[in-house]
Amino acid sequence: MTRSALTLAALVLLAAGCGGNDRPGGTVTAPAGGSVRVKAKEYSFDPSTIVVRGGGTLRLTLANKGTLAHNIKVEKDGRIIGGTPAFPAGETRSATVRLASGTYEFLCTVGDHAELGMKGELKVD
Repeated sequence: MTRSALTLAALVLLAAGCGGNDRPGGTVTAPAGGSVRVKAKEYSFDPSTIVVRGGGTLRLTLANKGTLAHNIKVEKDGRIIGGTPAFPAGETRSATVRLASGTYEFLCTVGDHAELGMKGELKVD
């Protein structure tokens, strides 16, 4: 290959790799009675979708990787069923929630963080 073709190929590979790993989101699956680690930043959770196989308890551990205080709350039909208190950046907190089959939302209830996109879906099969 010529030098310009190698340079072009390198630039294409570099561009393809940019941004994909830095974006929050994704899905994680946990068994009933299991645990999930969630990272919080302004204004997102990673993962953004949690699937739990079977009802029961789930331990949520939130690592606050942002610069602001955050929390994680689990909500069903507009009612908070559990979660962590708000806590400062750089800290980690855990909470255990009891879940039946269905679809839930998890969100940060600090200020307007949820409205700014800090929420996700929790599905229990």
